[in-house]
Amino acid sequence: MLMDPTSRLRLSLGFISTVVSMIFGTNKGRKNPLSPGAIEILYSSYFSRICMGDIAGMLEISPSSATDLVNYLEREGYVKRVPDAENRRSILVIPTEKGEEWVISTEEKIYGFLESGLSRLTPDEQKQFAYLCTRFSGVHDTASFTSSMRTFRETGSQNRVPLIQRRNGRLLRLEEAVDARYAHPRGTNIKEEHMTVKPRIQETSDGIQDEITVEQYDHMQRGLRDDGHLPVEELVRRSKPGDNALEIGPGPGYLGLEWLKHTTGTSLTGLEISLAMIRLAEKNCLEYDLSDRATYKGGNALSMPFEDNFFDLAFSNGSLHEWEDPDIVFSEIYRVLKPGGGFSVSDLRRDLSPEIYQFMLGSCQGPDIKKGFQTSVQAAYTKDELESLLQDTGFAWVQVIAHPYGLVVVDVK
Repeated sequence: MLMDPTSRLRLSLGFISTVVSMIFGTNKGRKNPLSPGAIEILYSSYFSRICMGDIAGMLEISPSSATDLVNYLEREGYVKRVPDAENRRSILVIPTEKGEEWVISTEEKIYGFLESGLSRLTPDEQKQFAYLCTRFSGVHDTASFTSSMRTFRETGSQNRVPLIQRRNGRLLRLEEAVDARYAHPRGTNIKEEHMTVKPRIQETSDGIQDEITVEQYDHMQRGLRDDGHLPVEELVRRSKPGDNALEIGPGPGYLGLEWLKHTTGTSLTGLEISLAMIRLAEKNCLEYDLSDRATYKGGNALSMPFEDNFFDLAFSNGSLHEWEDPDIVFSEIYRVLKPGGGFSVSDLRRDLSPEIYQFMLGSCQGPDIKKGFQTSVQAAYTKDELESLLQDTGFAWVQVIAHPYGLVVVDVK
C-alpha cells in the first residue's frame, strides 16, 4: 500500500534522529560523557554568546541544575567561565579548545552522514531537497534557527494529531490509528508513480472575470494565506529594503500585500488582466492599509506597460499556466527588471502525484473552484517543458525547482 507523506516523513526523520543519536553516542546504552543538556550548552556556547543567567531559561530547568551542568562541563575541560567585558555583573560560558574539538569532530560525522545521503541524488535533486527542507523547517540561517527553536519550545508540544483511540474498549495500536487517519480508501488503487502526464490544455488567457467566481477565488486565497501556504517567507528572504517590485497576475493580491507587510520601505505594482480582480485587490489593499505602497494596473503581461530597467524584483504565484506565451512574458520580465534584479515565479505542475492532486482538489470549496483547479492543472507545465521554454529568455541562469505541489522558477545569481 502507498505510504502517505506524513508517515513516510515520520519514518525518514525517525531514521535520521536515530542515526544522529548514534553519532552523539547515546544509542543502545553506549556511555556518552555529555548529557543532552550539556551538549546543548556546549553547542550554544560555540555558536553564540551565552551567559550563566541564560542557561536555565534556555533549557527550561532550575538555576541549580544549570549550574550543575556547567560545573560538570568545566570540570571535564569542555568550557570555562570568563567575565563579560560588556557587563561586569555577567559571566560568560565559552568552550575550551577541547570543547571546540568535540563539536567539530561530532560535526565531521554528521556532515559525513549528510554527504553520503546526498550522493544518492543528482545535483539538481540536492538543491531541490535543500530547498524543500528549508521550506519544511522554516530555517534558512542562524537567526531563523534560533527563532524556530524558541517557537517550538513554546508551542511545539501543542501541535498534536489525535492518535490515542479505542475501539470496543481496546486501545488501537499506532499503525491502526495512523492507517485510519492517513490511508487511502479501499479500492482507489493509487500507485506509487505519478499519474500519466496528459497533453497540456490551454486555460483562459484573460483571467477570472466573473464576479461570483472572483469572490470564491478570494475566499480560497484568503484561506491559503491564513494557513501559511503562500510563498511569502522565501520572497521576503530574496528582497531587500526599498525594493520596487512587480507582481504579475496578483489576483486578490494577498501574496504581494503580505510581502509589503513584512518588508521595509518597499513598493508594489500589480499587473492584472482581470478588472474584477483589480477591484478586489484594491479593496484588500485598503484592508491592509497599504494603499500608499501598492498600485494595480490593468494589462497583459505579453506587453508590459513599464519602462526598461524599472523594477528591483518581479514575482508571480499561480498565473504562469494562463500566460499565452510564457517565453515572451519571461522576456518582458527580463526587460523591466534592473540589472541584477531578481524574480520568482511559482505555479502548479501538470504531473502532480495522484494523492496530492486529490488532496488539493478536496481542499477546493465549491464546484466552480474545483473545476478551475482541474483546468489549471491541465494547463500547467512540467519541469522539462519550462526548462525548454526558458532557454532563450535572456536570463543568464534560471533554475526550475520541482516540488510535490508545483514548480518554482527563480533567477540564480
